[in-house]
Amino acid sequence: MERNAVLFLVLSIVIIIGYSVLVPPGPSPSRPPEPIKASPEATPAPPPSLERAAPPDAAIEPGPERVVTVETDLYRATLSTRGGVITSWRLARYTNGPQKTTPIDLFVPSPEGAALSPLAVVVETDDAALKSAFLAGPYALAGGDLRLSAERPTGELRFEARTPSGQILSKRLVFHHDRYEVDVELETRGLAGSYRLMLGENFGIRQWGDMTVVGYVGPTSHIDGKIVQDKPSKLDQPAIHEGRVGWTALQDKYFLSALIPGEPQAAVVVERYGDQRVSAGVRETVLGEAGTQRYRLYAGPKEYDRLVAMNIGLDATIDFGWFIYGSWSLVRLIAEPLFLILKFLHAYTGNYGVAIILLTALIKIVFIPLTHKSYVSMRAMQTLQPQLQAIQKKYKHDKARLNQEMMSLYKDNKVNPLGGCLPMVLQIPFFVALFNILYTTIELRQAPFMFWITDLSEKDPSYILPVLMGATMVLQQKLQPTTMDPMQAKIMLMLPVVFTFFFLSFPSGLVLYWMINNLLSITQQYATMKFWTPSALVVPKAKGR
Repeated sequence: MERNAVLFLVLSIVIIIGYSVLVPPGPSPSRPPEPIKASPEATPAPPPSLERAAPPDAAIEPGPERVVTVETDLYRATLSTRGGVITSWRLARYTNGPQKTTPIDLFVPSPEGAALSPLAVVVETDDAALKSAFLAGPYALAGGDLRLSAERPTGELRFEARTPSGQILSKRLVFHHDRYEVDVELETRGLAGSYRLMLGENFGIRQWGDMTVVGYVGPTSHIDGKIVQDKPSKLDQPAIHEGRVGWTALQDKYFLSALIPGEPQAAVVVERYGDQRVSAGVRETVLGEAGTQRYRLYAGPKEYDRLVAMNIGLDATIDFGWFIYGSWSLVRLIAEPLFLILKFLHAYTGNYGVAIILLTALIKIVFIPLTHKSYVSMRAMQTLQPQLQAIQKKYKHDKARLNQEMMSLYKDNKVNPLGGCLPMVLQIPFFVALFNILYTTIELRQAPFMFWITDLSEKDPSYILPVLMGATMVLQQKLQPTTMDPMQAKIMLMLPVVFTFFFLSFPSGLVLYWMINNLLSITQQYATMKFWTPSALVVPKAKGR
């Protein structure tokens, strides 16, 4: 096998294992969504006015702390009158734990109490009593437990707090049975100045990492049409982002909580507490004696269709374009259509494992001309090995003449020395795109295949699939040209071992893709070797030989 092909395989190893062993110097921004325009068509419409649970001056007296529950087919939330905040948000369709039976709770009580809880209001004032009254004081509650369904699609709760001096803060929350969203309306009276509506703190993740194997984990905001990410390790001081705020969010690989102001003119404040515990909130300014602000709270999975339908750019938090040191538009441009094709195939097969196999076959069909050209070039290079070795031996002390004679040999035989490598290099963005799809999309999370593969997003617990994948690499090597120097032979001998070792911890969906790709490559390579015969060699007669 020619040196270029070996170098390409080494490059492939670097690309694959680089996801596990390289730590990029900074966050990899997701593809920024389209800038928010001033036109009504592009500006997200604020939630509709919420019907009042009670007139604003109605007597709603606070009492002992009450905990109210909101339950839908998607989640079960609990809220407390102590601060009028969300204390728990358990997802009904997503679980964790060894037996995958523990519901995922995006919002867990913070050590700081209501101060960092979702929907807490922090009044920016030196008046400690006023600040405490609205942050952690008792709120009166209008409404009770809600069980929403198609028969009762929406439900409303109203929290209200009053100070002895007459200031009023009212929170109206509207829940939907088929959405992970809450419409939020804040009304203030006698409260001039600034306040922050809090998104929460880490939604259960106590230690943030700035970078995972693929993509970014941490606070992310959409400011002036651009994605802004705050590395938790760099938040020695609160980060304040002013401008047209589309949203601010906390995210991990699969889940997201986001606060979306109805009016984009606001500011985002991101703070770190302790080592890497992070909170985020939207700052608003009340100019008069009374004011009303509207928001939406999203707390749920990064489901592609759901985030795209919101039309505010939250789908940019799914980092399809990640590639070692950043987010690449080319990779995302390839990954999104491939993901849509994968979803289409799943809709017809009902099994993401089968869909991965079919998608791999489709990609292989598209690349048949390129891979055929690669195999033909490799076969031609194999036949030239005796002549190349003779030239190298004869001109080993004359590098210039050596290169001249080698290029003459390639030209006379119409062989491109890079022909076996370049077609494969062109496939790298597709491999990276599929890697991102299989590694980051929640649609693959806990998706079963067959037999012992019960979760395509997790590694194969029995390690059978990676071993089978390694076996396909060994079989593929058997079809490779046998003429190579000792160093190349050692590299080729180690490739299946190295690949198998690193694929042991990769998602089984990715291992399945690589194994099927190997099997299809073996089939095509065998057909090329069996039915294609290289032309007779032309050995140039150079002067002086």
